Amino acid sequence: MPAFQPAEPTVINYDCAFTKQLLGTLIGTSRAQPNETQAEFKERSDAILIAFSAFAPRDPIEQMLAAQIVAANNASLDCMAQAMATDDPAEQARLHRRFAMLTRAARDTAKSLATMKARPADAIAPPPASIQPIAVPRRPALAAKAPQQPMHREKARPPIRDVSKMEDHEIEARMAELRARMAAAKTEAGEEITAQDPMHRDNGHTQG
Repeated sequence: MPAFQPAEPTVINYDCAFTKQLLGTLIGTSRAQPNETQAEFKERSDAILIAFSAFAPRDPIEQMLAAQIVAANNASLDCMAQAMATDDPAEQARLHRRFAMLTRAARDTAKSLATMKARPADAIAPPPASIQPIAVPRRPALAAKAPQQPMHREKARPPIRDVSKMEDHEIEARMAELRARMAAAKTEAGEEITAQDPMHRDNGHTQG
């Protein structure tokens, strides 16, 4: 197969760093054959470049759209090839749906590319051959924040003793203390409910 030759006249700068990166990624969207030789890889790459150059993109925007069309075409054809190679009806249906989706995506992107190519030639700015790095100012380092102290400090709790190692009188004293606390809590809760309940206030006023 003869080496790839861009169509004449061409407006694509194949030496541009952006174009090289884009075409390298685009070639990767086509499926490589097992044990592909260097000659077979060159044929596959040339086929991708021929399809890409057929759209004659004039700037990076048109180049990206053209690359998306070619990539969608590669993926759709790959789906159809896989569908023909399987006997699973569910897998065939899934691949057919994906083929239809990719075909629609390529058609919609082609419409967008046609709209972009309708722009006048003087509105096209070709990409530069190289991009000079831009010095991006660094943000000042943030000052380290002092660790925040907890708003509420818990009171130190007495160590928990093993009940099995406590004397009987100690256990009884603890139980009595707990019962007293529970009774006090119930009394306090009952007084609050009585103070807030209008029925209790009315009854108390009537009885008085």
